[in-house]
Amino acid sequence: MQRNLGRSVRVAVAVAVLLASVPGSGTAQPKVKTVGFAMPTTPPNVVHMPVWVAQDAGIFAKYGLDAKIFTFEGGPAAMRALIGGGGQITVAAPGIPPFVSALAQGAELKAIGTYAVRHPVAMVAQAEITRCEDLRGKKIGTPGGTGAYAEVMARGFLQSCGLTPRDVQYVNLAIGARVAALATNQIDAIVLHVDQVYEANKTKPSLHIVAHMAQVLPNGWYAAYVVTGDQIRTDPQLVQSVVMALVEANRFIYQNRAATIDIGVKYTKFSRDVVEKTYDELARIGIWPVNEGLTPERVTAGIETEVQLGTIAADTKPTYEQAVQWGFLRAAITKLGRWTGDPRWH
Repeated sequence: MQRNLGRSVRVAVAVAVLLASVPGSGTAQPKVKTVGFAMPTTPPNVVHMPVWVAQDAGIFAKYGLDAKIFTFEGGPAAMRALIGGGGQITVAAPGIPPFVSALAQGAELKAIGTYAVRHPVAMVAQAEITRCEDLRGKKIGTPGGTGAYAEVMARGFLQSCGLTPRDVQYVNLAIGARVAALATNQIDAIVLHVDQVYEANKTKPSLHIVAHMAQVLPNGWYAAYVVTGDQIRTDPQLVQSVVMALVEANRFIYQNRAATIDIGVKYTKFSRDVVEKTYDELARIGIWPVNEGLTPERVTAGIETEVQLGTIAADTKPTYEQAVQWGFLRAAITKLGRWTGDPRWH
């Protein structure tokens, strides 16, 4: 991995210069550029909606972007598509475990933004499991396999009571089969998103949340939009336009509840009542960042959490500067203005 801070500084300066040419309201339509997104779930969850919101609400078009959105079975698959996809993928949106693992192994990648910083998931289990220790000998669903987000979260929860993956049985399954596997007793527990928790409760009311992972791992870092170093060097203006659009999409979500719920129903395939409840809960806690989001304090703490979870070794953990190209976000907030006046805004 090329860890050249001087190059990062030069790119950040270049981004600032590009501000004047980044399209916004009242400007002529720019030449359209195709951007491929690799999203980490099939189908997506409500928390993943900013990319689809930017597409359906015309925000990508405003910035001259034609988004091609691909969904994958887990963050590792999305990362592989970015690194070895032959140029089809411009931006991957994995959970943090596969991203920091790739950095630790020498990949030249940068986080340019995020759709959520805090973990928006919970460990959900059968009725007889009421605490972490009750998972000994039980079957835990791990869609995406070892190293994927769900498995790392399961590992983190097990660590909280002194258990390890050797004390349970992992069951690899398709992302779309998570709720059904739990409802039909194929597994005893699994880490689920908020919408999946609501869906699981409709299917089997005795299922319940054992713990919210944001409380188990309060310093954790959930996800990022990731690009390659080559993409930044080749077309920084494209990256800047993507970041601008994604920040606007996060803000649109809070300002347009009905439209966001319509988009959520369309793409997540959950029922409207589930999407409505999920939207209200995620909006209540301010899950989608409206300003920079990826602050040095949060990112550094999140990387250290991955060390504690065993995702990466302490001697290979990336620094903030190696993990994040913050110049694009700073430029976006400079142009769009900072949201203030609400404790949710970050």
